[in-house]
Amino acid sequence: MICKNYVVAGEDVDDFMVMESNAYVSYTLRLLYHFLFANGFSKEKLKTLHLDLQEGNHVLVNYKNLMFTESFFVEMKHCCIDDKINIKSYFFNSKNECCAEVTKEVEWFDPIRREVISAPKQILQHFNQNLSA
Repeated sequence: MICKNYVVAGEDVDDFMVMESNAYVSYTLRLLYHFLFANGFSKEKLKTLHLDLQEGNHVLVNYKNLMFTESFFVEMKHCCIDDKINIKSYFFNSKNECCAEVTKEVEWFDPIRREVISAPKQILQHFNQNLSA
C-alpha cells in the first residue's frame, strides 16, 4: 500500500541501543500522516478542517530487534479509514526480514469541540474511492 525508509535514530532506542516499542508506534503514525498527505490531506489541511487524530489502542509484535543506526523500512499493508482508522504496518530490516508488526487504532478528533467525531464524508469518499481502486 505505502512504505517508507528510515534509520533508527538516537531518540528511538533504549540504553542497550534497541529500538523501543513507542518508536514503532511513532513510525506507524508518521507513515499514516504520509499516506494522508499523499492523498491530499496535509497536516495543515486537517487543521483547516478542524481535524486531528487521537491515538487509540495498539498491539506490537516484535520478532527481531532493530538497532541504533540500522536502516529499515515500514510498510503499511492495511489502512481502513472509517470512523476509526485501523492500521497494520510491518517493519523490515535491510535484509528484508520482518522485525515487527504494529496494529494501531486512531480516531478522528475535533480539537475545537475537544471530542472524538465521525469521519468527515469528504475524507471517507476520497479514501473509499482510492482503497477500492
